[in-house]
Amino acid sequence: MTRTTATDSQSLQAIYTRPGFIIRRAHQIVAALFDEAAIDLGITTTQYSVLYALRVRPGIDQISLCALIGVDRSTVASVVRLLEDGGLVARRADPNDRRRKQLTLTDAGQDMLRRAEPITHVISDSMRTVLSDDQIMALKDILGAFVSAFNDKVRNPLVPDDVADRSPPPVKISKPKAAAKKRSAVETKVR
Repeated sequence: MTRTTATDSQSLQAIYTRPGFIIRRAHQIVAALFDEAAIDLGITTTQYSVLYALRVRPGIDQISLCALIGVDRSTVASVVRLLEDGGLVARRADPNDRRRKQLTLTDAGQDMLRRAEPITHVISDSMRTVLSDDQIMALKDILGAFVSAFNDKVRNPLVPDDVADRSPPPVKISKPKAAAKKRSAVETKVR
């Protein structure tokens, strides 16, 4: 049996060097570094983001929390439930709207966030082993520009901190193009 040799067009290097692949892989690495550093705390990057957002914006509801950290509703609901079961987050009815539940950190949640804070520095320190401070700043600027330009393309866009808790993020309702064309063809036949 002979081994086939990949040509340039068949090489995995073609995908490994694509910006989207590199960004996804970098995210996986950052998450792995966080998980490794946080193993004793038993906290994930998403849980940390929720705790951090609740420290900055105590009393917000889950919808506003989704908008602040760019995470979908079902994920936030699951994470908040876990954090609440762990005694790190408390829910209480909004005095102005009993249907709305406000989220706050408990003392244990504040303590967890305090203990988890150094973990973020572990990731930055790891980055500094291969990138200079100028390169890290350039990377943040480039990725920030990309995220800002395409934030509205995702199902859970980030909403600026100063407007996130004023109202729920807008819901986009779009009709699939194929279904719209099909309806148009049917409507034409009916006429």
